Amino acid sequence: MRFRWSGAVAYDADAAAERLSHYFRAIGYEERAPASWARGSRWKAIATLSPRQLPIQVEAKLQPWGAQTLVDVTYEFPSAPRALSEQDADLIVAELRGLTAYLQHGTADFEAMRRLERAATRRACRALLNTLGLIALLSIPLTALLSRLPLPPALAPVLGGVLGGLGASYLFWRFMRGK
Repeated sequence: MRFRWSGAVAYDADAAAERLSHYFRAIGYEERAPASWARGSRWKAIATLSPRQLPIQVEAKLQPWGAQTLVDVTYEFPSAPRALSEQDADLIVAELRGLTAYLQHGTADFEAMRRLERAATRRACRALLNTLGLIALLSIPLTALLSRLPLPPALAPVLGGVLGGLGASYLFWRFMRGK
């Protein structure tokens, strides 16, 4: 997935580059090259359930235009280890709005972004715990049912694992969506 933001700021390209760099460092990105930042990884996103650990790469292009500078920022999600939840999207939108405010006025509400991240992480953890609890409750009757079927001894646990995994994936997805 990829999206872009473009705008103009009323100062030179060097000042715009400095503001971009400061802003992206403040929200957890590491500078990879001039005007290029990245944060997160597939494994960190799975382990922490934090939307700020989703792999995202950002690249900015700056072009002087008279007394202003044209800024073109491209966000790219190379691969998502999980589906984006509504709270993940809210944080990304808040960060984009924060970028606009920071470029225009030099300030952004970083604390509000941290609150959104914590809320998204709490919701993902709650969804995971609910999923695990339901799978534990469903696995007992599923095991009893599969043991009564005339299946080869090695097939019953494998079939139970596959059904449990599919059930867990579906339930986690439903809990993350909040429906």
